[in-house]
Amino acid sequence: MAKHSRPDDRPGAPDRQWNELLQETRVMQTGIQILAAFLVVLPFQTRFQLLTRGEENVYFVLLAASALLIVLLLVPVAIHRHFFGQRLKPEIVRVGHHIVKSVGMCAGLLIAGCVWFVVHVLRGWQTSLLVGGSLMVVTIFLLIVMPYLIKPSWVAGTDYRDQAADDSEST
Repeated sequence: MAKHSRPDDRPGAPDRQWNELLQETRVMQTGIQILAAFLVVLPFQTRFQLLTRGEENVYFVLLAASALLIVLLLVPVAIHRHFFGQRLKPEIVRVGHHIVKSVGMCAGLLIAGCVWFVVHVLRGWQTSLLVGGSLMVVTIFLLIVMPYLIKPSWVAGTDYRDQAADDSEST
């Protein structure tokens, strides 16, 4: 058994990676769409009329961010459709990977922002800063910092092709 895992470069890898990317996109898109639907119906609630101009501005930012994230999740599929049959799947997977990774981080921040907003409207600034701020810190840690903490040290500085050559020389 190899002591280090390497990027999947076996035949059919781009197809497998594309399918994994689509699965991840489906999961994220459903959650973001539900959150966007929640935001879209807020103005039709009677309590919405009680918001200050500043609170309305925060609402608009959250609504626009949720719509942008939904559109961003469509980008890998749109690119795939555009270049369909042109044997560019590895490049499409690479671009899609970066987009989905960014959307995942931004979705976490959007969720924390929505919680902050709801708590702010219900309980005011102090409680919302405590609850929303805590959730924001936890979200940043889990979605941005933790992946770097659990990333094996050899991944950051070693080209997997160099590692493969080292492994073949040692056997």
